[in-house]
Amino acid sequence: MSNNKPEIIIDSDIPFIKGVLEPFFGTMYLKSADINSHTIKNATALVIRTRTRCNRELLDGSSIKSIFTATIGNDHIDMKYCTENGIAVYNAAGCNANGVVQYVITSLFITGRMLNRDVFKDKLGIIGAGNVGERLAATVSQLGIEVMRCDPPLKMRLQEDPHCFSEEKLIEQGIDTSFYPDRTRLGISDYFSLNQVINSCSVISFHVPLNAETIGICSKRFMSSIKQGSILINSSRGEIFDEDEVIRGRSKLGALISDVWSAEPDINLKYLEVTNIATPHIAGYSLEGKINATVFTVRNIAKYFKIDSLIDFLINYPPEVNSDLIIDSRQSKVEIIARMTEDRFPIMQQDKKLRDNPQNFENLRTEYNYRREFSDSFLKKLEIIANLN
Repeated sequence: MSNNKPEIIIDSDIPFIKGVLEPFFGTMYLKSADINSHTIKNATALVIRTRTRCNRELLDGSSIKSIFTATIGNDHIDMKYCTENGIAVYNAAGCNANGVVQYVITSLFITGRMLNRDVFKDKLGIIGAGNVGERLAATVSQLGIEVMRCDPPLKMRLQEDPHCFSEEKLIEQGIDTSFYPDRTRLGISDYFSLNQVINSCSVISFHVPLNAETIGICSKRFMSSIKQGSILINSSRGEIFDEDEVIRGRSKLGALISDVWSAEPDINLKYLEVTNIATPHIAGYSLEGKINATVFTVRNIAKYFKIDSLIDFLINYPPEVNSDLIIDSRQSKVEIIARMTEDRFPIMQQDKKLRDNPQNFENLRTEYNYRREFSDSFLKKLEIIANLN
């Protein structure tokens, strides 16, 4: 690496970033497995994914002063250690939100088709109404599915300041409102307790960060309290489910959908067996989501290192080919939407690949071909179908 520029280590599996930072840094691209205390020793900054655990073992004795993760969360980073040692941490919050929404909608309607179940009659409980959860709430509401949000921290913020989600307040916090869900219409009464969601909702989707409050939230007590025939969807973090308790309580469920797993990539095969849809942590792996992650990350680097020419860094999405809306009157609305969404996101292909080779989890994830997200015009077509008599 160059001796004249700050040295930066970059995970080589982060797409679209090669060549962007070279004018400003001495760059080294490494596989996540090769990012260790020896290889980062002289670097100033890290650009990583969730597979790199940034803790004392990795960082002690290094020159690292900033960490940029091209992911929505930072549970793979020891924030206490970083704070105590003056290491700045930035993430790409919201970058893959629309991709995860696509995952939930596709898996829900495919499950409805599997079970011959009219999911329009289900009430959807969203545990965690952040960037992903709120976009999901807005999208399924347009399809006519009733929603209940559970997010105690967000509710507390609203109680403290009813205008905390106004554009003015968000800009004051340095939040890019172009990628932030609109909550200005929401009030305290739009948020419910976990017990209220459990008692009222027959589909529950999880979108929470991994922390002390959320680990094992889907527990023995949770499983005993949910409605018979409930559908559970986890595209959040594997550790928020006590997998053994879910296995024991499986007869209570109508369906179980899991994109995330405890102890990835060495997943629990017994848990895999009781799922209806299983995928290798690719819910957010859309082309747009990956572009967003790199854009957010480069902009964060630009802010930290004061690189004016990269502050508004942008990668344009490639044009999308629109398809005609074809309605088969012999099919139900659930079947039509299941077909349409699966055509755009063939999720059951990923399910089969994982079941055939669960030991190949990491390769299935890293070699996944990024799909296109649902465009606004496609979502409008889904809305038209949903509102048919």
